[in-house]
Amino acid sequence: MKVLKIAAAVALTLAAGSSFAEDLGITVRAGVIGIALHPESPDFKSNGPEFLTPQPAGITVGNAKTLLFGVTKRLTDHWDIDFVAGIPPEHEVFGRGKLAPYGVLAKVKQRAPTVFANYNFGSPSDNLRPFVGAGVNYTQFFDANSTPANDLATGGPTKINLTSSWGLAAQIGVNYKLTEKWRLCASVAAAKVKTDLRATTGSIDRTTTIDFKPIVVTVGVGYAF
Repeated sequence: MKVLKIAAAVALTLAAGSSFAEDLGITVRAGVIGIALHPESPDFKSNGPEFLTPQPAGITVGNAKTLLFGVTKRLTDHWDIDFVAGIPPEHEVFGRGKLAPYGVLAKVKQRAPTVFANYNFGSPSDNLRPFVGAGVNYTQFFDANSTPANDLATGGPTKINLTSSWGLAAQIGVNYKLTEKWRLCASVAAAKVKTDLRATTGSIDRTTTIDFKPIVVTVGVGYAF
């Protein structure tokens, strides 16, 4: 509830002083995002001796939640362009296989701005308007830090790097008109997010590829300009 109150306060701040503005066909919104990952990745490959990376040894990535910010520009009565972003969340990376006993191996943040072209069903006078959308997602990973447990497992201080990702995205959702200006907004989205991970310990590189397969649920409030 505290997060929802913060989101509503952000939307209210954006709307302040705009009651005299013309209809610009723009809706700003704020809310919460829940990110559920269904990651797939092969076991680590290594350029070092096999006994330093005993198999099977892999990773999995945990879920996260954060605050949502979005802007929608109406193009016609049915089509709009939708930009979605949020405060970068932090994900925990867990060991799998022989790395499982070490627990959390790393923590990493990501920013994932996404642009959709949405088709809205019904008419502008309807209070409830479902929509579907397709677009492009860009995900950048940063602040990837190894934990002491991972340094123990890998044999020393470890640097972690993840490549950025471009991929297609799709969403379904609904907007409910509370007043002429205020809306409730909800959506479920999926995107192709894939990264190459490299963990370097001294002269040893361990690599894998992660296909995150995220399902993203958003709930928020919007204000129409």
